[in-house]
Parts: sequence; structure tokens; C-alpha cells
Amino acid sequence: MNKVAILTGGTSAEREIALTSAKTVAKALEGRVEISTFDFPTEIDLFLSKRGEFNVAIPVFHGKGGEDGTVQGFLETLGIPYLFSGVAAHAVAMDKDLAKRIVSSVGIKTAPWKILTKASDRAVLSIPCVVKPVDGGSTQGVSIVRDREELDRTLDEAFQYSSRVIIEDFIAGDEFTVAVAEDSGESVALPVIQIKSPDGFYDFNSKYGPQPAEKLCPAPIADDLAQRLQSAALTAHNTIGARHLSRTDFIVTPSGEIYFLEINTIPGLSVLFPRAVAASGRDFGDLLSTWIDQVANSLHS
Repeated sequence: MNKVAILTGGTSAEREIALTSAKTVAKALEGRVEISTFDFPTEIDLFLSKRGEFNVAIPVFHGKGGEDGTVQGFLETLGIPYLFSGVAAHAVAMDKDLAKRIVSSVGIKTAPWKILTKASDRAVLSIPCVVKPVDGGSTQGVSIVRDREELDRTLDEAFQYSSRVIIEDFIAGDEFTVAVAEDSGESVALPVIQIKSPDGFYDFNSKYGPQPAEKLCPAPIADDLAQRLQSAALTAHNTIGARHLSRTDFIVTPSGEIYFLEINTIPGLSVLFPRAVAASGRDFGDLLSTWIDQVANSLHS
């Protein structure tokens, strides 16, 4: 039986979400592998002292310091095989500017954008727009700005999460997300999920607050649109070199145009991803077990 170390926690604003995701992973793997969970950074030394006991690690982090390739590089230095994407794919996905550049280069539309630092001229920005930290997650520090008087406040908030902020033209439409999972050595787009937020904006409160957004899976949309969304998600996944899983977010305009928002290389694993897996007729634990066997055996191939 494989011995697995789940590494989780971290210091980003998404720490608590990562801990919840890690519990979901551990539950899905009950009885399949031997599991030990380590809360980073407080238990790094404990993990290092026991690292010889494990043949696979599962990094379950969201945001900077864990989903950006840093922990993955740490594991590669230690020579410990791990699940999910490698260093480069995580680093690309975490940098929204770089991800948009790469994904748009293969023909996927994305809203026009600018990058700001604290010293940038704010007067040149057009309204309405969407303000995002370049390397944040869980929609923290993200705002839709419809009034110029709101702009300074929202920018200041975003700069609390990152030294660079991305300003996108606002695209009106419906929000969808598409998970991709590796199955039998092939990346497969799972059923489309439609996000319906109470106020039309899938922000942090809509994700984790007392009145969460409605998540429809499979999305009640035409087959053609579903296939186009799945194709775009697969393209994004493969273009950045993601492995095992990802989840890509999109806006679809009333005329049916698809716009890429971002790609997550360790998406939240407590709700959306398992729901998409189940809707596809697969089992999350089976997928995890297969990936564990693959990376464990890679040392001996």
C-alpha cells in the first residue's frame, strides 16, 4: 500500500480553504493508502524528519506559496514524487497576466487587460472594469468597478494581496467553470458547471459565505456551447502543461462568445471538482488512487 503525505495549509489568504480541500482528499482515499497530513509551515520540520516514510506527496494548497510551484520545487529537490502539476504549470496559472498571454496565443478569447503597480497612472483606466490581484485566488481582492469613485478604493484593496494588479475590461455574461481530469492517461473535460450568484458576481462570499452561489452541474445549456467550453478548458489545460487536474473559469456573453477568466491548477477540492467528477460517472478516490500509483511507479520506470 502506498504511503502518502498530504501537505496543506500554507500562509496565503486561502489557508482555511486548503485545509478543507485536504480533508476531502483524505476522505476520498480512506482505505486505499496510508495517509499522514502535514500543516505547512508549522509542520515542515516534522515532514522533513519523516519524509523517508512516504513514496508520494499530495500538495493541497490554494494561492501563493503552494499553488504557485514553490512547494512543488521543494518536493523535486527532495526527490519525492507528487500529484498534480509541475512547477512551471503552477507558476503560469498563478500569474493571471502570464496565463492570459499564453492562453490567448492559442486562440482562446480573453478580456483586454492592463497591469498596474502602485506607481501606475490610474487616470487611463476605463470603466466598467474588473480589478484583480495578479497572483491571488478565491476572488479575494477582486472587484467589479462601475463607478470611477470606487476605483481607488478597489485598487488599494487589491494591492493588499499582490504588488501587481490586473485590470480587465468588464465582459457581461454568464459564468461557467470546466474541470479537466486525467483518466487512463488522457486529459478529459468533465461536465460543465454553471455558476449563478445571488448578485451576479461570484466573489468570496458567494463561494464560502452563508448564501453561496448556485452551482448547476451539468449546466443547463445547449450541447454546442458545452462542447465549446469543454474544448477551451482542455486547450488551456494542455497549453500550460497541467497534469492530473485543473479547472478553468469562463464568461459567456449573451451572443455565445466565450472569454477565458483564469485556470486553477489545484482547484477547490471540496465542492466543484468532486461534483464534476461525479457527474461524469467517475469516482474521485479512484482517480486519486490511479494518479498516486502512476507517480509512485515513475521512480522505478
